[in-house]
Amino acid sequence: MASPGSFLVLLEPDLKSPEDLEGLLDSSLTRGLTSGQAEEALRRDGPNELEKPPKPTLRMLFAAQLTGFVIVLLACAALASIVVSFTGPKKADALSYTTAEAIFVIVVINAGISAWAEHKAGDALEALSKMTQASTTVLRDGREVKIQASAVVRGDIVVLRTGDVVPADLRLVQAEDVKVSEMSLTGEPDDVAKTVNLKVQGPDEPMTLTPENMVFSGCSVTYGKGRGIVCETGMSTRIGR
Repeated sequence: MASPGSFLVLLEPDLKSPEDLEGLLDSSLTRGLTSGQAEEALRRDGPNELEKPPKPTLRMLFAAQLTGFVIVLLACAALASIVVSFTGPKKADALSYTTAEAIFVIVVINAGISAWAEHKAGDALEALSKMTQASTTVLRDGREVKIQASAVVRGDIVVLRTGDVVPADLRLVQAEDVKVSEMSLTGEPDDVAKTVNLKVQGPDEPMTLTPENMVFSGCSVTYGKGRGIVCETGMSTRIGR
């Protein structure tokens, strides 16, 4: 048996029936993937995660603080004070440079405190993110099991209920009064009703950004329940692109 979706690029899954996707992704609408299929797909495609930008170092944060508008103004004031003192009659007097020295000390201390606070805040958010790692319910070997969202693969049948966050891009195969908030994707504040129906787009109809038979990664289910087959994960999802 082929692995689910091996080397397959799914074009317009919203225009395919659930049965077509079941065959293309070598899955089962009633039993989902087997554990072996899921493990192989996870090795091939990688975890269902968005790429994170590299975390800035403390030195980088400190340098960024020095480019702030107020800091630049203070630095310019300190340099101007040095120029005035150096060109004045008391240029040999070390005390005439105390104003500039005081400004530079304030700039360095302020930048250091701000950089340290931002660094610690980033650590706290990362720790909180790990503690609240999202999980989701899928069909594996014919049973509903809860797994980490990062372990979701193409071909998985995801079980959706009110309050769930959609873990990947799904083509709905079952939908009972499903409504989804797509604000994170489109900015639209109103909930969007979803259905399993295969809609044929007319030649004069505009392209739909979020087809009514698809739900997308990062969106939340606000009402109803349903199931969907995973079409894309990670950076291949709509929000990842």
